Amino acid sequence: MDALAAHFVNELAREKADREALRAVGEPDPDAAVAAFLQAARDPDLTPSLAVWAPALLRTARPGFGAHCLAELARGLREAGAARLDVAGCPALPRVLGSSAFLARLLLRHPAWLAELVGAVPEAPPAHPIDADWDAIREVKYRGLLRITARDLLARPFEGSLRELSDLADRCLAAALACAARETEVEAPALLALGKLGGRELNFSSDVDLLFVYESPAAVDPLEHNHAVARLIRRLKSALELRNQDGFGYRVDLGLRPEADTGVLANPAEVALSYYESFGAEWERQMLIRLRPVAGPSGVGEGFASEIAPFVYRRLIDPGVMRSVRDMKTRIEDERRRAGRDLELDLKEGPGGIRDVEFLVQSLQLFFGGRDLALRTGNVLEALVALARLGHLPEATAAALASAYTWLRRAEHALQLPEEQQTARFPRERAAQIALARRMGYADPQAETARAALLEDWTASRGEVRAHFDALVLRSGE
Repeated sequence: MDALAAHFVNELAREKADREALRAVGEPDPDAAVAAFLQAARDPDLTPSLAVWAPALLRTARPGFGAHCLAELARGLREAGAARLDVAGCPALPRVLGSSAFLARLLLRHPAWLAELVGAVPEAPPAHPIDADWDAIREVKYRGLLRITARDLLARPFEGSLRELSDLADRCLAAALACAARETEVEAPALLALGKLGGRELNFSSDVDLLFVYESPAAVDPLEHNHAVARLIRRLKSALELRNQDGFGYRVDLGLRPEADTGVLANPAEVALSYYESFGAEWERQMLIRLRPVAGPSGVGEGFASEIAPFVYRRLIDPGVMRSVRDMKTRIEDERRRAGRDLELDLKEGPGGIRDVEFLVQSLQLFFGGRDLALRTGNVLEALVALARLGHLPEATAAALASAYTWLRRAEHALQLPEEQQTARFPRERAAQIALARRMGYADPQAETARAALLEDWTASRGEVRAHFDALVLRSGE
């Protein structure tokens, strides 16, 4: 415990809350926080563990809000006659309450979900199948998010978060497909993931990009069956996106299918293959790097993924790949600027952002992947390791890109953590920057020092990425 936290705890034990200490750590509303900490410190179930929860809350984005929620949770459990709140047994609890408003509300509404936070570091979400029930899917998702968030805030390696969020979504989508098939009385198609889910690098709050293909059954009208499968997909999408008091399942994006929004919602596998072979664009080759079967008839999904590989990875090196990727990235940035987006603050699509790393890696995968099978992965970090091992990137460059990419993804998750919002905008405001620093684990007692470290790392990460993207992609024509 640092000196500031020790002083604060000692004062709190004497029923005093140091307003200036709260201001120093970055509390956005010190007056309200004073009252909240005093309320929590007086709670009979929280007083014994004061030295545990108070220092932990001081390193969160909203210490006062976290203290208020902690006191409410203890009071609610006591009034319900449940087991008393054991903060020492749930060391992640104060960090979760002070970091995420929507997860704090979930715990107040469902105190039994505290079970997800038990342990020095809670276990990863369990891998068992989920009941084919929409309410069960939402509950498993949010209980899983509680565990994953706790593990992140307790500083386990961040790469594990990407995999755990993706595995959780896989299980939820498998249950959703079964549920939609049962309700529509239609045989389930193969469900394949694209985008970050396909690469097992899902965001904390993100769309899931999906593609559906199926085997045309014999003795059934093809058009009638296609309409039936479309009905199943519409049911899956609407049910997953439906909100209740806790939240929703997942936002489903079907826009990466053949012919995008003008095409049918699903195709027979052989029709989809024919489309890509005859009309597939370069951006679709790049997009399909991350294709991964998730649920439904395994032979259909895995067969399609195998048969589409020659379209994605060509045996002959195509020098036009770099130009195509460069042109796409330049077009995206130009379109966003014309639409009024401030790309300088965009972690995802701005210069030196997440997209630059993804596009750089994918351009090299398309360039060399026809011969080097180890490059055929939708996971950016795995691909960087393979590119270095095969000599296509200097080891130092691959390591620098992996470090910067991981930092950018951590920042993106921390931005989405407060309210499960789909955002990648780096904040301009001082208070929001301090809150982001705290959610990312910058733990210096002085908020301004933590903020300065955040801004230094932000500048360094995007500068590192843009320099390599400029050298390897933007100037590739030279």
